[in-house]
Amino acid sequence: MTRGVTLPELTTVILILGVMASIVVPPARRLVDRAEVAGAADRLSAVHEVTRQTAIARGRPARYEVDRAALRVMLSVRRPRGSWDTLRIFPLGEVQLSVSQPTVTFSPLGIGSGASNTTVILARGAAAETLTVSRTGRLRRW
Repeated sequence: MTRGVTLPELTTVILILGVMASIVVPPARRLVDRAEVAGAADRLSAVHEVTRQTAIARGRPARYEVDRAALRVMLSVRRPRGSWDTLRIFPLGEVQLSVSQPTVTFSPLGIGSGASNTTVILARGAAAETLTVSRTGRLRRW
């Protein structure tokens, strides 16, 4: 006697696996979307604070620029002659990005200048997070 499975048994198992996958995949996708958006918001928050601390530590204006096309943030410090020197580039990940003002600048005292209510919206799928920079340079996550 040979061992094996019949076509109805195989069809039943595949049908059960298909139903289970249709139940599990959408919540897993939403979880991945939320994690990606939260990670990008954490990275942008960290860049914001690093830029502020860099301005204070070096005693010169520092800024970060959000590049929507490349999904990255560039940290720059002003040279004594007025040009900007890029120190580091931080990737934001696979998210959709919307920004009201792409450049946030800090004075040597760590106070934001020209960043009046800059809003950054990070989204992926149904997950979204909004970061707002106040006039003084403080960052608020919604």
